[in-house]
Amino acid sequence: MESLDYQPNRIARSLRKKQTSSLGLVVADITNPFYTEIAWSVEYLSYLQKYTMMLCSSDGDPEKEQFYIHQLSQWQVDGIILVSSSIMPLQLVPTSPGNIPIILIDHDCPGYDFDTVIIDDYFAGKIATEHLVQLGHKRIACITGSKDIIPSHKREFGYEAALRENGLEFDPALVVRGDFNIISGLNCANRLLEMENRPTAIFACNDLMAMGVMQSAFKHGLRIPEDLSVVGFDDIYWSKYTTPPMTTVKLPIHQMAEEAVNCFIDRMENPNRACRTVTLEVQLEKRGSTGPFEKTIS
Repeated sequence: MESLDYQPNRIARSLRKKQTSSLGLVVADITNPFYTEIAWSVEYLSYLQKYTMMLCSSDGDPEKEQFYIHQLSQWQVDGIILVSSSIMPLQLVPTSPGNIPIILIDHDCPGYDFDTVIIDDYFAGKIATEHLVQLGHKRIACITGSKDIIPSHKREFGYEAALRENGLEFDPALVVRGDFNIISGLNCANRLLEMENRPTAIFACNDLMAMGVMQSAFKHGLRIPEDLSVVGFDDIYWSKYTTPPMTTVKLPIHQMAEEAVNCFIDRMENPNRACRTVTLEVQLEKRGSTGPFEKTIS
């Protein structure tokens, strides 16, 4: 074999073993650093397990997402890791022929048999809001995502619960919907900061929108955190390098990827085991973008 420089035929081997040593990863938006960090971690962990990762980005388009899931199934990947908060479980079932395992990150589907890796988004929304309440803020806004996006919806519920549990009135006018990019955070913050009785603090449901909030504050001549406190969500790499560094809900991004890959490997070794849900802890990373409420804003 050495003298002839023989190389095994991977296709023939996969036909014999009925495995391709490949793993599909579908993310909603590869330009979003949260998904980029997930992809980097999954690729590295797959490599350690001698698997090749095939990456697809759906751009938040359900039809494109379905196309990629179907294509990955046709290519006979050994499993698919899906990082999407908008996919409906009924759409997943018919696109996975041959019982190809699907592992979900950041989204659960109660009543359906998928391994899932999630965080407690409700709790995360609460601790972000409670931090602002403890600083003395009473008019706290929330920039959330579409109602169809389950994690965002749960974060919004946590925000509302934190207000009510601390004796603060929930004002629907202080909840605006973005789409998780910087521009939507900027536009939503412009609406909030141009209100007659503007908020003194804003909780944005991801770090990119929080960055847009900080840009809007700068354009309105507001100082952070003296005039406006800002909390983000995810703790992407760049959040600590904003000016000032961003207070944010820290997600265990690498651990989420690691648990998903572990679920996949375990599923390959034990195909008949019961599906499981892994819930990971989050924490609030307090930095310079939040501070005490010290004056009345008119």
